[in-house]
Amino acid sequence: MSTSFSLTLTESFTITHARHIASKVATDLLRFQRFYGRPSNAAIDAYEKELVALLKQDYVHTVTYGFKRNGNWVIALRYRARSGGILIVDDDPGKIRPGEDITSAAFTSFLVYNSNWFSLTLQQQEQFEATLPFRRSTGQEPGIENGWWADDLTYSAGGRGLGRSTLRRW
Repeated sequence: MSTSFSLTLTESFTITHARHIASKVATDLLRFQRFYGRPSNAAIDAYEKELVALLKQDYVHTVTYGFKRNGNWVIALRYRARSGGILIVDDDPGKIRPGEDITSAAFTSFLVYNSNWFSLTLQQQEQFEATLPFRRSTGQEPGIENGWWADDLTYSAGGRGLGRSTLRRW
């Protein structure tokens, strides 16, 4: 007689998972601050709070943070939402390169919502946005001044995560 067993694991994505992932992005932003003097602590806190809310509700497709000059990214980090199963990799934040020329560049962020966001009514979108620490405006995604996006790290928890790409310069 043989016996077989089956095990099913289910994990719900919680606010704790969202905070775990967002804290790693905030650590990356703190490294930007250490190397380049921006963004401010208040801006990092606001970006982190926004990202926690977006991750918890599963509304983010990509979000990019970095320095923009003449409409193009000079140095930046792009995070792409990943979901659909257990993500094993949960890297440590870091690997931000110091010494890039950010003369006359402004620190900014660009968010692209996913299909879950666009399935909300306008009223639901406005109600959610009212809970965030700041309001985003619409605009066109910046181009790249010089280089390409290179995938490098993954931050994950609770079956969801963010894959990070770093803007590499030629």
